Amino acid sequence: MDYAGDDYCDVHQDESLDTSSVESTPYDQFFIKFEVEFLREQEYEDDDEPDISHLESTTRTEIFQERCDRLPCNNLPWHSVTRMLDIMGVPVHTQQTMLPQICSFADRIANEPYNRNKKILPMKVYISVPVNYFVEENSEEIRAGSERVEEDLEKVKIEETELGSDFVCVICTEKMEVGSEATKMPCSHVYHGNCLMNWLGVKRACPICRFMLPS
Repeated sequence: MDYAGDDYCDVHQDESLDTSSVESTPYDQFFIKFEVEFLREQEYEDDDEPDISHLESTTRTEIFQERCDRLPCNNLPWHSVTRMLDIMGVPVHTQQTMLPQICSFADRIANEPYNRNKKILPMKVYISVPVNYFVEENSEEIRAGSERVEEDLEKVKIEETELGSDFVCVICTEKMEVGSEATKMPCSHVYHGNCLMNWLGVKRACPICRFMLPS
């Protein structure tokens, strides 16, 4: 990989992952191991050129299991991957380039002929991102701030009324299913909870009408 000024994401099917502890279900599953490496520049003299030797690395790993319905597309919805990336601490501004890569790969292996008889599809996602902070130093503060915002916002159920049956979250552009839980802004616009929390981590305004949340 080049100097850590660039984000990097790799997704592949990894048959070496240990799935022996996965409980059997009536449906097929993705078994996804996320490995996220955060690279932070060390201090160096002004006349030094930045290079890999000046980088400090912190790595997080996590396992996620998600249902696979063997659909032509949308086997792994964007809002599900957004939730995973958020849990892993991937900066919001880098997620949009990774979402289509991860979701399209999930669709591909779900439809590969040699995977048809497999109940569990093992995926590994490796991400490398440059940061200007220590992940450990900020993670608790960031999580606490996000939780405070989420607690203050109203949770609602999507109903097939004035919203219609094709209502979508404008952040991820995925359909919001009737009966599912969503989060409402004070301006009454509704989004997937995880999508909205990610958005508000960057901008304190409603994506549709620009209503500003108080600081």
